[in-house]
Amino acid sequence: MGMADQQYETTEQTFRFNGKSFQIKRIKNLDDLVDQIDDEQFKIDERLPYWAELWPSAIGFARYVFKNSTLVKNKSVLELGCGLGLTSLALFTQEPASLLLTDYEQDALHFTAENFKLNNLPLPNLMEADWRTAELNRTFDVICASDVLYEKRFFTPLLRMFSKHLANDGTILLAEPGRPIATSFFDLLTKDGFKFKSTVEKVNQDGHNIFVRMYQIYKRI
Repeated sequence: MGMADQQYETTEQTFRFNGKSFQIKRIKNLDDLVDQIDDEQFKIDERLPYWAELWPSAIGFARYVFKNSTLVKNKSVLELGCGLGLTSLALFTQEPASLLLTDYEQDALHFTAENFKLNNLPLPNLMEADWRTAELNRTFDVICASDVLYEKRFFTPLLRMFSKHLANDGTILLAEPGRPIATSFFDLLTKDGFKFKSTVEKVNQDGHNIFVRMYQIYKRI
């Protein structure tokens, strides 16, 4: 039984982008989730409920997508790690040709589905998938991810995912909040045949300004 099947107190938070409002349902007390982590599972994969937090990168990503809708409109889009679904809702609103939302936590997919329902939007395709090992048997025009560069062990699997599943003329949209560990990933990215450009989205969270860097990444062909 997943965490989302258990009884937790939830709260709702409103986000506005370019005049569009989204309601996001989330678990009110994240400590309740952490207390439920199985010790053996944590030893295997250091599995913590990161999906349950509304990270600044997700907010910055959503804002960026609304400013740059042509990057998504009429494109086939894959999201890696949909979490609570804030970025997923932003992507859906830009009218992609197709949208596949993935996460390796069933609870994240549950809350994403709940948040699409809460906002009276039809649910795109959902898939339980770990991008470190997933085989999707197709390429996408756009691959999206927010704040996935927090551990070096993720770098090589991410590069493999990008190389295999991004169309030759496709775009990766990546949000990164300035974690020092992420710097070496972009060196690897360049060596692996990609080029990129970036801009900054300023996100205010709990009275603090966080500068989320938004990357557009392309295959160098």
